Amino acid sequence: MIEKRAPIQNGSIRKRTPHRPASVPSDIYISNKSIPAVVIKRVRQLMVNERYHKVTLHGLGASVVRTISIAQRVQGALHNQVDLRPTTTSVTLVDDIIPDDMDKDLDSQKRMSSAIHIDLIAKPGLETLQQRVPPIASKPSRKQRTK
Repeated sequence: MIEKRAPIQNGSIRKRTPHRPASVPSDIYISNKSIPAVVIKRVRQLMVNERYHKVTLHGLGASVVRTISIAQRVQGALHNQVDLRPTTTSVTLVDDIIPDDMDKDLDSQKRMSSAIHIDLIAKPGLETLQQRVPPIASKPSRKQRTK
């Protein structure tokens, strides 16, 4: 059983950013600042123009509900031609405790947060739509270095 965190006295908490695995073009991370219309457009571009059969939306903590909402809106925008396969997990996050007295050492504490990963998988009907759309010459979703 996980115990509640004790309140911090004589110090402040700095939350570290969560670890993310190496990103691929088909992984989209949702935050509370993500604009749903932009994410929907991005998923459409990946699944229709660039012919990806699977795109994954990731949400952590407070953005779990937003991620679910965006996934459902994507499904509607693609005329129900994608299956939604959600997976929930708990992620361990680390916070740094910065003491007010600089003579003391830094400390850290762990906390758990909920996460969701929603796989958007193309149905056969989306594949016929992909075949009607001409393929694009380059993949704009990939970050390319300019020389």
